[in-house]
Amino acid sequence: MKNFIKRLFIFSVLLLVPTYNSQAEDIALDRIVVTPSRIEETSGNVSRKINVITSDDIESAQAEDLPQALDNITSVDINSYGGLGSTKNLSIRGSSAAQALVMVDGRPINNPRDGNVELSNIPLDNIDRVEVMYGPASSLYGSAAMGGTVNIITKRPPVKGQKTEAYSAFGTYRTYTERLNQGARIGKFGYLISGGYQNSEGFRANSAFNAKDCNLKFEYGPNDNNNLSLNSGFYTSKVGTPYKITTPDLDDKQKNLKKFFDFNWQFKPAEGIEIETKIYENDDRLEFIENSPTYTKDIHATKARGLNTQYSQKFNNYYQLICGFNYVTNLNDSTASAKHKYIVRAGYIENKFNFFERLEMDIGGRFDDYSNFGSEFSPSFSLLYKFNEGLKLHGMLSRSFRAPTFNDLYWPRTDYYWNGFWVGAEEGNSNLRPEKGIAGEIGTEVKINKYILSNLTYYRSKYTDLISWGEEASVWRPTNISSALIEGIEFENKIFLPFNIELNMGYTFLKAKDIDTHEYLIYRPKNKVDCSLKYKNPKAGFTFELKGQFVGTRYHDPENTIKVKQYFLIGLNASKKFGENFTYTMSIDNLLNKKYQSVRDFSMPKFSITSGIKAEF
Repeated sequence: MKNFIKRLFIFSVLLLVPTYNSQAEDIALDRIVVTPSRIEETSGNVSRKINVITSDDIESAQAEDLPQALDNITSVDINSYGGLGSTKNLSIRGSSAAQALVMVDGRPINNPRDGNVELSNIPLDNIDRVEVMYGPASSLYGSAAMGGTVNIITKRPPVKGQKTEAYSAFGTYRTYTERLNQGARIGKFGYLISGGYQNSEGFRANSAFNAKDCNLKFEYGPNDNNNLSLNSGFYTSKVGTPYKITTPDLDDKQKNLKKFFDFNWQFKPAEGIEIETKIYENDDRLEFIENSPTYTKDIHATKARGLNTQYSQKFNNYYQLICGFNYVTNLNDSTASAKHKYIVRAGYIENKFNFFERLEMDIGGRFDDYSNFGSEFSPSFSLLYKFNEGLKLHGMLSRSFRAPTFNDLYWPRTDYYWNGFWVGAEEGNSNLRPEKGIAGEIGTEVKINKYILSNLTYYRSKYTDLISWGEEASVWRPTNISSALIEGIEFENKIFLPFNIELNMGYTFLKAKDIDTHEYLIYRPKNKVDCSLKYKNPKAGFTFELKGQFVGTRYHDPENTIKVKQYFLIGLNASKKFGENFTYTMSIDNLLNKKYQSVRDFSMPKFSITSGIKAEF
């Protein structure tokens, strides 16, 4: 491992040799507007480590869903149970899926039932950008923001006129994708409507998938100081659940129905002052249908209703105040775990200081009061020091927590049989306590000759009462691990080479262990490498990308006796624009036709190819 790190360092130094390219464009990352502190600011002035995926990045990568687009980011890992429609859990810096908070336009979408997020439900063509913030953010967002946050910013109606986009694609396993977006601006009113359909026969028996979605966004700005927006939509899907390859299930199905709405009002009563109020509801219904040996249907319905009011004021060039109040009601109605409810009341404050245009400092905290667990306080401190335009130092120290989910607490004993034999079981644990943690990071960002950007970050998180689902004697149940230590190194390089070629390389070294047993936490790969080589010719309307990913060995059980093998994947995608209105796309995943597993006993698709046509009017 030491030799690998040494080679990586030497290679990075070679990459930092000045590269002169008259055709390369200046790195524009500092000009991207992001919202990690609940207010808009340029990414170059953020005191926390973030990554931003733009709509152009998503389009050029030609990902089939959002998990695939996120999986190539440093320190982000996707544990996938199969192809389209299967469960795909997000992990940031070794977090569990329930420790990574996901939001859409600031609306939390983690399901209170299990804490997870079905990222595949979010249509890619409706995304303007994705902001990934690393490390705890409980001081702003409360529970579930222990490992990091993902804020998905959706597209707004056109600034003027109207725009229509249509996309149609066909791929391996008879996979069809149809998308249509239409938006317009009429005076002070704007709207954007998007809808889609996806169908696939699946790559293994009983993995067929069918989904439909529709999203609406309306905006009205009576003047420059007021903006009203209403977002609403639904997603429905039906997918086969083939279970493990060692004990396949050929007739069970799963249905999903998700609905949401949020209303947002932004008001600027005076220069430097902004007031924002958001009201939202997430409605989720999951049906699991078991057809043999007898027909049964389990229905799990959850609702999350929330209100967030925020006030921010910039007093001068040196200080800005952000404070707010949050109220959420979570409801669960399940045929398995019965009816449950809890309420969260919270207040937060963030103080942003700017000293001498070089040192930026954020100090804040949040107080959460849970109706079923009591209260938690989460302070946070972060800083950014700019030595010059090409060298920055960033650091963070923060406390965080995560409350157990409905399933963690109340999931009943469920036994599984195959051909009449007992093969395992799962159950909740009503004695669980909230997870608590303290984390820190320190890192540097170096920009050389406008064409090279490097980032090196070390992070360390210590958790107490960590909740982890693990298998013991063939029974999956959550337990509070007494303490766990997660530490790692993130290393990223972005280099612009001659002839419009861009090279990206990211490496993550992660060590996540139970302090008492000294065993590794399950499904946390020690090594992960992501790289890509992009070529873009705007004049010819042609783009090409070759990408690779290596994921190291992981453990399936808390005792570290069962390993999940490492794997290396290669993919490529290309697009060609014809005229002003049409673009042809083609992508290949798992180019080398590798047989691999992201989660033990759940096979992943082999070689697959997709091609499509996009029309813009």
